[in-house]
Amino acid sequence: MAPAIPYGGQACIEGVMMKGLKHAALAVRRSDGRIEVIHREVVSRFPALTRMPFVRGFFILWDMMTLGTWALKESSRRFEEDVIAAEAEAKGEQPVTPAAEEDRKSNSGLILELITMALGFMIAIFIFKVLPAIAATYTFEWIGWGSLKSMENPTMLHQFIANLVEGLVKMGIFVAYISLVARFKEIRRVFEYHGAEHIVINAYEDDMNNQKMEFIQSHSVAHPRCGTSFIVILILVGVILYTLLDYLFVQNGAAINSVLPEWWLNGKLGPAVHDNIPGWWIRWPLRILAIPLLAGISYEFIRAAFRYYGNPLLRPLLRFGMLFQALTTRRPSDEQVEVSLASFNRVRYLTEDIPEPEIRQPASSASS
Repeated sequence: MAPAIPYGGQACIEGVMMKGLKHAALAVRRSDGRIEVIHREVVSRFPALTRMPFVRGFFILWDMMTLGTWALKESSRRFEEDVIAAEAEAKGEQPVTPAAEEDRKSNSGLILELITMALGFMIAIFIFKVLPAIAATYTFEWIGWGSLKSMENPTMLHQFIANLVEGLVKMGIFVAYISLVARFKEIRRVFEYHGAEHIVINAYEDDMNNQKMEFIQSHSVAHPRCGTSFIVILILVGVILYTLLDYLFVQNGAAINSVLPEWWLNGKLGPAVHDNIPGWWIRWPLRILAIPLLAGISYEFIRAAFRYYGNPLLRPLLRFGMLFQALTTRRPSDEQVEVSLASFNRVRYLTEDIPEPEIRQPASSASS
């Protein structure tokens, strides 16, 4: 039986972040070979909402994104420090640390960073929400079936087909993106640390007292609670959720259109339901507004995986999601597993009643 504490984590730049109930730890391999471990408390910004079923998923995801951003910034800063130090040493100069550069950063630089983040978010929304919705809107014409308006009484099946195409477009974009970035050496290193995170947790859930390298390395790099599986489940649940929402709007389209003014119906926005598909001004925003509900339902499903992974009804769908982890994980080296283990043992020490762990360091480096 798996341990009661559902530890999770995230791969970082030359490191791994592990999260427990109230603490998170980040371990990073420095250029001199030593493992540096730092930790912090995990405090939710929405403590009340994170306890409400089918609501908590979105807010827990928000907290995890905040924590993940912290881990990525801390790991990238240390990696940059090592690169700058190595370059300065080669030139016989004094290195300027990223922290010093940060102190000199102007307010305009911070504003530019925020604008860049907002722009990146809008691009992601367009690529993964609006673009698939556009594709689904015109699917029936593209494949030669004619538009949905030719069907007097569109059924749930018709709406499901349109949303299934939307889900397949999202899946295709996701797979293409991961396959593209995996070509970069630095990203492949992150994927190896992702695998190290998974096999350490898998080994713990198999036998919490066995931390021999051979035992840990014998485990799979796939895990049912992985964020990659979550994205896949998110897309699949979205097909069903958006089908229901579209169908509700189609069934009530005439009533909605009856209260809209003539200039609206004949203008650029058009009717609420057209060609038996909700108008773009309903369908596209709906994909964005439903994200909290979609995240909440998907989270409950992934959460159930921890308790009911052996259930024959859940297992096929969970394994389908885990198949995609072949895109985002690689088999790690023993050295990478040591980093993951250092992070995991620190967060276990902060979460459970166990002795403070000793970090295995190279003989030539100072202890952390």
